[in-house]
Amino acid sequence: MIFKSYFGKEMTPELISQLVVSKETVFFDDLITKGNKRFSAKLIIENGVVKPSFQNKMLDSPCPICGKKVHVLSKAFICEGAFNKDCDLYINKNVASVVLSDYDAEVLLNGSSTAYRNDFLSSNNKLFGAKLFLDNEYQVKFNYEIGKCPKCLTGSVSVNNWAYGCSNFKNHIKCDFTVWREIFGKKITPVEFLGLCQNGRSEITKFKSSKNEEYTGFYQFDKDFKLVIVKSS
Repeated sequence: MIFKSYFGKEMTPELISQLVVSKETVFFDDLITKGNKRFSAKLIIENGVVKPSFQNKMLDSPCPICGKKVHVLSKAFICEGAFNKDCDLYINKNVASVVLSDYDAEVLLNGSSTAYRNDFLSSNNKLFGAKLFLDNEYQVKFNYEIGKCPKCLTGSVSVNNWAYGCSNFKNHIKCDFTVWREIFGKKITPVEFLGLCQNGRSEITKFKSSKNEEYTGFYQFDKDFKLVIVKSS
């Protein structure tokens, strides 16, 4: 017996014919789980039961909720238990216009944060930087922290459109650690800033003086954690 629809897909005479003759349909990108999540699969008949069949690609890490396998679909990473509403793990591959890799998903499933990146796109079409992590309800969330503050050692450094700053600037610690995103006409990327905090100095690069003369040097924090340029030539 074949029902009128499966996973939100209406069974037309053509699809019923595919199932009866070939025991499978073509792949669909618009099937719906019982939890109302979209996924991609073809429909097959197995032991008289119509069920979804996926491209045979799964993540190495199990579902952190139920321990079942996590499938890699075209638009999401989804626990196999989600199709029967036994589990609701569903990670959309597209997060703020960034497409997550299989490695990103593995990192999230293991309870870690992804690497900091600055190519996320807000609803206002503005680029922003963040890490991703799964919260206690296994929903993908943003973490805007780049790293720990190198000055007070207790605050976290985040970034806005103008500067990198410590989270302790308003509380009783009143940490004044600030680094402008553009200094002497050169922009400091989050990756460069993180390297600066970890290593105490940046890589050697080229600068131009106020007289438009070119020289090489690197950024470094002084004893008060103010950013200075040290000439190397």
